[in-house]
Amino acid sequence: MGKAWAALLLAIVTSAQAADPPILLRGARLFDGSQVHVGWEVLVRGDRIAAVGPHLTSPAGTRVIDWPGDTIMPGMIEGHAHLFLHPYNETSSAPRVPWPMRAKR
Repeated sequence: MGKAWAALLLAIVTSAQAADPPILLRGARLFDGSQVHVGWEVLVRGDRIAAVGPHLTSPAGTRVIDWPGDTIMPGMIEGHAHLFLHPYNETSSAPRVPWPMRAKR
């Protein structure tokens, strides 16, 4: 019985992955958080970044999205935040704002 369930689960996962072809993102530049790379690409499979680099090999059926002249920033959720800084209107006697409250704003 265990092997049958494993085979069924594998079939479901495989068919779900086949339904969403990989995506290859091409921009003029790629920013990795510290450096700009010219001509690099991003290969996305499902909801994960599978590869980043120049001249990536992509599987058959890959959907290619070109952004000529644009910069790609893979994996970036929030480009700039200061969760642990004091509020801007703070005086020296004011308490520090706890980070969970800053994150909710």
